[in-house]
Amino acid sequence: MRIVSVRLLPYRLPLREPWPTSEGPIQEREGILIALEDEAGRVGLGDTAPLPGFGLETLASSAAALRGAARRLAGLPADAYLEGAANLPYLAPVAASPAARGAIDLALHDLAARTENRSVAALLGGASALEAVPAGVVLPAASPARTVELARAALSAGARALKLKVGAAPLAEDLARVRAIREEAGDSIPIRLDANQSWSEEEARTALTAFRVYRIEFLEQPVPASDLPAMARLRQDGVPIAADESVSDLRAARRVLEAGAADLLVLKPMVLGGLVAALQVAALARDRGVEVVVTSFVESAVGRTGALHLAASLGATGHAHGIATGAALAEDVADAPRLEQGLVHPPTGPGLGITLDASRWKDAAAWCT
Repeated sequence: MRIVSVRLLPYRLPLREPWPTSEGPIQEREGILIALEDEAGRVGLGDTAPLPGFGLETLASSAAALRGAARRLAGLPADAYLEGAANLPYLAPVAASPAARGAIDLALHDLAARTENRSVAALLGGASALEAVPAGVVLPAASPARTVELARAALSAGARALKLKVGAAPLAEDLARVRAIREEAGDSIPIRLDANQSWSEEEARTALTAFRVYRIEFLEQPVPASDLPAMARLRQDGVPIAADESVSDLRAARRVLEAGAADLLVLKPMVLGGLVAALQVAALARDRGVEVVVTSFVESAVGRTGALHLAASLGATGHAHGIATGAALAEDVADAPRLEQGLVHPPTGPGLGITLDASRWKDAAAWCT
């Protein structure tokens, strides 16, 4: 059994609310799905959707990298799918394109799991994989009143944590929104904040002092990703610090840990270059006694479900994962598991368990058949 077809399918999905990035808010998520089909008609799906501000390739260069890799993937035998995923960092067309590597890695794992008739979570984690993943909800920057509305909807779905984007507005506005969320959520729901590298060390320390009264679970990436000494110093201010943009690959994760710059590492499979790389970072963090939180990238159902399977494969953790970002999208490419009573259940069928609407294939570009 081997891969006989490689197809690319671009997508553009509107967001319900503008989504903040370090380069400004965006109104929609653009990406490309890759579909690897074998001789039996099984299809493995992957997703690339670079987000501004994470140091990833552009979507155009990601597409070019996928096209360049297509002919290398055609003919790959089933017993080489997982080896192929592990060797992607050395495959010239995608070596410098982590989001494209992440898409191919996910598609190969999906196809490998379908070939073995088990889920991606079971393929990665075996019997220890979770049947249900505790999840939180991220709230985009909005007015305090709108933030409360969004928080109320998340809490009604049982969200195990609420994450608020901060740093793009004056501190007084961020404080008003955090106060409103804490009053709405009560004392039992963890609140985590994400500054997306918005502050200097001094600004971050001022913010941490102001936020501390609201019992913050952790603060993601308060300062630029490269300023590990500042992150290490901020850890002494009483609020746990999570590294997000600082964790761009295994070497970067090692630098974060060696600098003592984070209490947690945030794992985004697309940013890291796929499931193989994410598992390597998770293993490194756990060897150092540092927790990890898997977060999806507000990408399509395909990419989000890949992150969900990764989170499930890691087993029990002390923190809710950020894999319920699908609610931010007004449209999607397929149905995907949703947050219910605080949990997201990975599909138990073969592979990712995601099936695209067949009508979408009319727009797919076949780069190798």
